[in-house]
Order: sequence, then C-alpha cells, then structure tokens
Amino acid sequence: MELARRLQASRLEAPRLQAFVRSLQAGSFSAAAREAGTTPSAFSKQVARLEHELGVPLLVRGGHGLAPTPEGQALFERLQRAFADIADACEQVARDAAPRGLVRISAPVELGHTWLVPQLPALHAAHPQISVELALSNRFVDLVSEQFDLALRVGVADDGRLTQRRIGRLRRCFCAAPTYLKHHGTPRTPESLPDHQLLAILRGPLRIPWELPGGQRLTPLGPVAADSNEALRQLALAGLGVAWLPEITVAADLKRGALRQLFADHPEPGLPIQLVFLQSRQLAPRVRAVVDLLAARAKASMPA
Repeated sequence: MELARRLQASRLEAPRLQAFVRSLQAGSFSAAAREAGTTPSAFSKQVARLEHELGVPLLVRGGHGLAPTPEGQALFERLQRAFADIADACEQVARDAAPRGLVRISAPVELGHTWLVPQLPALHAAHPQISVELALSNRFVDLVSEQFDLALRVGVADDGRLTQRRIGRLRRCFCAAPTYLKHHGTPRTPESLPDHQLLAILRGPLRIPWELPGGQRLTPLGPVAADSNEALRQLALAGLGVAWLPEITVAADLKRGALRQLFADHPEPGLPIQLVFLQSRQLAPRVRAVVDLLAARAKASMPA
C-alpha cells in the first residue's frame, strides 16, 4: 500500500518505468541497453531517478546482474500487467480500425495477369479505403530497398527478413486441344511425345527443356516457340500442338474442355506460390488485410 501511495503521488514518466521493467527482464543494464539501442548508463540513470522519486530501492546491483528488492518485485509484477494491458488495448484499436492506405505489391508478369489481377476487384470491394500499386516484373524485387509491402513469388525465399505464406503450388501440365488430339492421336506415355508437335517456351534464343514425369528431359522441337505462356496457351487452343503449361494458366480451359490434360496420373511436385512480406511483430492492418484476403481467395481459385 505504501508503494502504491508513492506511485500515485509522484510525477513518474513512462520511460523510467519502462527502463526499470526492461532492465529487470534483461538481467542487466547492459543487456537492456543493447536491446533498446542505447547505453547502459542511460538505463541506470532512469532507474536511479525512479528509485529517488519513490524513496525506495528497487534493484540490487551485483556482479551477477540485477535482482529486485521486495518492493521492486511488487512494482515489476504490476507494471508487467499494466504494459500488457496497454499493448492489448492498442492492438484492439488497430484491429477495430478499418484498414486504409497504400499497399505496394510486386508479382511475376504472367502469374500477376493470370491470378493476382482478377482478385483486385474483390479486394477493393472488401476494403475500399486501401489503394494498391501493382508492379508486374519477372526480375527479383527487394522489398526493403524498393519499398514494397508485399510480393507474390514462386519458390522459397532465402531471406531471413521475410515472412512467407504459402497459398498454392505452381505445377505444369501437358495439354492439347481436342482438335489436335483428333487429328494426331493422343500420346499415351511421356515417351511418345517426340512423335508429336510440341510447343516450346523460349528463354532468350533457347528452348527450355521439358521435365517428363519419369525424370527425363526433352527439348521440344515443334513448329512454334514463344517466350510467353499465354501465347503458347492460345496456340494450344488453336490446335497447333502439345504444350507444357502451368495449371493455373490453363485451369479454366481444362475445366470447360477446351484443352485436355495428358498424363494426369503423373502430376509434378511443382513449386510453392508464396505471399512474402517483411517480418514484423505487428503487421500493418492494411497489409494484413490484403494478405488475408488473397490467401482466402487462393483456396478457391488456385491449384492446391
């Protein structure tokens, strides 16, 4: 009761209370200062002022670090609860506030066109106070230096600064139009593909080899090659040959029967499709809202 009376009567400042709590949690002024990015003497002075204002010793300084006095232990326990209540109140206010502001998103060109862009109307309807800047590029984008909030990526990010949330897998499948299969026959095994017209994807001047279900690699030598999955999709729909395309690119065509999947009993493992964003103890509500909405819509619109 005496300690509570002195707390109520004194004009205490929050930094002194925080310095006391953080020093005791860390075990020493030096450790607390390293965590806060300041000097041990700054923490020591803050705690000394607090002890002077209260008129009681709070900490025992020794060679093995800091230990609380009985009065210090009582104050420490009360302050921990109080700071936790304050943090909870602030987080609740942030959760209750409508997300607003600008979210900058980076995505690969074709995955952005195929999947991400069609999700933006739903995002706007759910969160009209969020605005989006979308940059579609196949180059690697550094979220920190280029000031992006969020990126859609294929594969696993080897960056400890980033949080990754998987929303699907990018698998390729072999497919062809019914008209092509009617005129040229349906390949029954991957080994029979060299007997067919194969539509190749280009990387620069080179045709990218196909990875067959058995582990073999095949360089497609068909009549047409292109550096765009969308171009190859249109060529396949026109019946020019067999294509090896991402499932997400041709999902609607397969569903309506405009294309037929080959070797469906041998699906490839594929690569994870991730939403990546900077690690943060408390993600900005505008970014959290976008991440949660895209992840929810991916469950219904993206291959698992």
